[in-house]
Amino acid sequence: MDTKIPMPIQNILRHYIAVFHERIPNTLEGLYIHGSIALDAYIHESSDIDFVAIINRQLSEAEVKALSKLHQELAAKYKKTGMDGCYLLWEDMGKADLHKRLYTNDGKVEWSEQVTNPITWWILKNKGITIFGQEIPSFDFEIDDRILVDYCLSNMNTYWLNRMKKNEKYKKMVFLLPNKIIDWEIQWSVSGMLRQFYTIKEHKVISKVGACEYAINHMPKRWHGLINEAISVRKGLNVHYCDSKKQRISDTLEFMHYIIDNCNANAPRKSERKDK
Repeated sequence: MDTKIPMPIQNILRHYIAVFHERIPNTLEGLYIHGSIALDAYIHESSDIDFVAIINRQLSEAEVKALSKLHQELAAKYKKTGMDGCYLLWEDMGKADLHKRLYTNDGKVEWSEQVTNPITWWILKNKGITIFGQEIPSFDFEIDDRILVDYCLSNMNTYWLNRMKKNEKYKKMVFLLPNKIIDWEIQWSVSGMLRQFYTIKEHKVISKVGACEYAINHMPKRWHGLINEAISVRKGLNVHYCDSKKQRISDTLEFMHYIIDNCNANAPRKSERKDK
């Protein structure tokens, strides 16, 4: 297996592949890794295994149940390392708008129409790791810069905007929340939004920690303490820049406002992106 794959992940993947072949034989034809592992940003017992699996046909109802049981078993055995991925056909590679495909996360397998996006395909095409199957350079697809930027802008103004509004509703309850929940929200929102900020500016994809480190050099010092805390939590160090829960949540909400406004104000208009 590719040496870029950390040894603990290799063990999980070998287990997964062996059991899949045993229970649903002659079906799995390709397996590819994207996400933090492909971006060389794996954090032990924190990062998920982001994958795209290629099957040669749609699975029967009984086979879907067998697949669900497999992922439940993996989630139970490897509690701190989840498998987050989808099951596609060869002709699906590189496509964002797919009909229902199987998707797994947190040990659950479900049908979904949102199993991939431009970020998935950019990482897979440019940084992805082949476990087995057709080699990635042979795949005939590219991700246009404007598609990548448009996706991130849309995500900023839907998912992240809605999350910010939801967090604002819980602001008054901050004293009731344990530090663990506040830690998680800070690292999720700050690093997640900065990752999209980076893509909008640079037209590439980077890890969450990498995006935070990039932001230290591209954002006002006002935000450096919060960004460093997000890095710390992601790495499992949990070092806070201040002790006040209220201050940390207030700063996070202000930061979310700032990032959304910054991206909307500074991103090139669609007409400008198409002219490049």
